Amino acid sequence: MAALKLLERVEELNYIVLECLAERTLADRYQVMLSGGKGFDPRVKEWLSMLLPLALDREVCIITNMGAIDPPGAQKEILDLASSLGLEITVAVAYESSISGPENSVLWNESMGVAEGRSTYLGAAPIVHCLENYKPHVVITSRVADAALFLAPMVYELGWNWNDFEKLAQGTLASHLLECGCQLTGGYFMHPGDAYRDFSFEQLRDLSLPYAEVSYKGEVCVGKAKGSGGLLSYSTCAEQLLYEVGDPANYITPDLVVDFSDVQFHQISQDKVHCKGAKPSDLRRPEKLLQLFPTPNGWKGWGEISYGGQECLRRAQAAEYLVRSWMNERYPGIEEKIIAYVMGYDSLKANGGNNDNHSSKEVIDVRLRMDGLFEQEEHADGFVEEFIALYTNGPAGGGGIRYL
Repeated sequence: MAALKLLERVEELNYIVLECLAERTLADRYQVMLSGGKGFDPRVKEWLSMLLPLALDREVCIITNMGAIDPPGAQKEILDLASSLGLEITVAVAYESSISGPENSVLWNESMGVAEGRSTYLGAAPIVHCLENYKPHVVITSRVADAALFLAPMVYELGWNWNDFEKLAQGTLASHLLECGCQLTGGYFMHPGDAYRDFSFEQLRDLSLPYAEVSYKGEVCVGKAKGSGGLLSYSTCAEQLLYEVGDPANYITPDLVVDFSDVQFHQISQDKVHCKGAKPSDLRRPEKLLQLFPTPNGWKGWGEISYGGQECLRRAQAAEYLVRSWMNERYPGIEEKIIAYVMGYDSLKANGGNNDNHSSKEVIDVRLRMDGLFEQEEHADGFVEEFIALYTNGPAGGGGIRYL
């Protein structure tokens, strides 16, 4: 809905970007695809059905990485959707093509006979190629760097050269600020306990995606739709600038390495912030691209159960003790593969429960969470079986049990 609000409220838009991928979601899509499901983001049909009619009417191009591990599959899904809506559109695909094998969406290792599911963080160039050659209404990508999704239309529309490092640095600044969407306009920012970050629930509810105005010279202003909720300020920009940045002087993207050390933000109005100071790092460009390979990492089992009323913490402790003991009887030495914590009470501690402090405050209801990561599937299945046994063999009053 945030994307639709932006499209409805900002008439000058040329592009709208839907950035939806993470390393975990790529791995999830890979697993689903190997099981016969969709290798692309299953929300693509729902989201595009909302956006396509108005986007076509406004001549706004949609760029998204919802193709995940199967961009051609997403392309077909969107074309079928457009046909059902009576719309004629062009959908371009930018992705790392297959070497060989039965599927275009995953790389096939003939010697091993298994799909590797390799994903390479591509830059903006493949998207620019699509824009130049196909003039598409929608561009679907696989794993590209988040910033590249936004940088590509700047390069294409403004005629930047790939050696215009100063301009590309400013473009990457804008792209990095935009890539996590509503985090720039107040999402994940509001905090009632902080006077500088406190605003109403209603204001938070009416978030709109941010947008950027970028000039040929690389001048950047980020904005939010007039009258929208949330907050766009020096603080939200500064927080997003440092998000997922290990070294601000060397922010690595496939297209260039950027130095954010001297970035400055100036509030122009309630809805606009001027951004300057990004420059190319001394490294200019990375020597190689980052690749992701899904690899087996064991088997996970988990369970949750709630206890309420008198001595509920002690009963949760007893439940944890029992599951650990049962597992150790069944698989000696396996107990160290299990962690446990009481959600909402000590779940933020790195190693779970601290039994010494459980009596330090009154608690009237708790929820125990236990996780096990095992090398063998049998052990994960056994863990779940033992956890379920709490319903009949555990402390009194347990309920709301969940497990997988």
